Amino acid sequence: MSERHPGSAQDGSALRPGPKPVAIVIPLRTLVTVAVFGGFVLLAILSAGTLLSIFVAGVLALGLDPPVGALVARGWRRGRAALATFAALFAAVFAIVLVTAGPLWDQITDFVNELPAYWDQLTHTDGFQQLVNSAGIDDTIRNALKDLAAGLPEAATTVLGIAGGAFGSILSLVTLTFLALFLLMERPTITDWLFGFTPPEVERRWHPVLEECIRAVSNSLVGNVAISCIAATVAGLSAWALGLPFPIVLAVITGFLDLIPQVGATVAAVILVAVALTVSTPAAIVMLVIQLVYQQIENYVVYPLVYRRAVELSAFTTIVAVLIAGSLLGVVGAILAVPFAATIKIVIREAGAPRRVRMAQLREADDAEPASLTDDDGALTVP
Repeated sequence: MSERHPGSAQDGSALRPGPKPVAIVIPLRTLVTVAVFGGFVLLAILSAGTLLSIFVAGVLALGLDPPVGALVARGWRRGRAALATFAALFAAVFAIVLVTAGPLWDQITDFVNELPAYWDQLTHTDGFQQLVNSAGIDDTIRNALKDLAAGLPEAATTVLGIAGGAFGSILSLVTLTFLALFLLMERPTITDWLFGFTPPEVERRWHPVLEECIRAVSNSLVGNVAISCIAATVAGLSAWALGLPFPIVLAVITGFLDLIPQVGATVAAVILVAVALTVSTPAAIVMLVIQLVYQQIENYVVYPLVYRRAVELSAFTTIVAVLIAGSLLGVVGAILAVPFAATIKIVIREAGAPRRVRMAQLREADDAEPASLTDDDGALTVP
């Protein structure tokens, strides 16, 4: 009999190989790719404002691309057509400013000139005299004037800061304009350069999709501006007819707010009704009725004719896009939400087209299979 010593292969466990070490090898190329990608992400975060300006300029350039393309088709050179389109756009904006600035300044001047009369009317009322006698308003006003005098240096600094911010905004607007102009001039060159990295079959498939996206962006922007002009006209005429103060100002505010789809018109209606309340309650009721009727006409008549057919988006999709883009990018995002959503819809529709075709073929095959189990008389046949 053989003795069994400790550590001997009694059950064969000693013959089993131990776990092999696992070595994870990351190629240098992968590390470089991750580092470069991380650098681009960090650069995008640091320059988010600049990227937003480039994005807005690109959307503006795409919105103006169809008119420029129409001029090019008529024999114009691309640069000349882009300059002419921008000149027409600036002429329209200048005309709007020229028409509204004069009456707006007159209304502001009249309001300032009437302030002494308003103050006299207020100070001679019984309620104001009782308030002065009971609440010690003289001391309150005197202390407020002292605080105002003490805060004049800080106020001057604030005014200078506001002036500097306004100058920076004007400079950013000029930069944005020239960026959009250059993008509009070079759009076909940029498109051809990007498609130069793709196979010919990819270019044949996606180039029409790109052109459709450009048309959707242009149609959405033009339709949005057209609807805003109609809303501003209705608001201005109704405010003038009801005797509301500053009707031109109210029309301009309504037009700018109506640029935000679905939401802006409601906010503008609230402002108009609130201003009408300062005149009289019947004027506020009439303004409320006018805004309700117009919003129904805009949603069910003007909106489908001018806007919804252009981008083929439902009201639910429009509201969701506006809310998401508005929470991310503010007012600019809310205005650009619809063209961006229309572009995503077109891209997703084209990307999913092959799969939808395959699924339709499978459904046709499933529908045709039970029919083969019956004869001409409808009797069940067993194969």
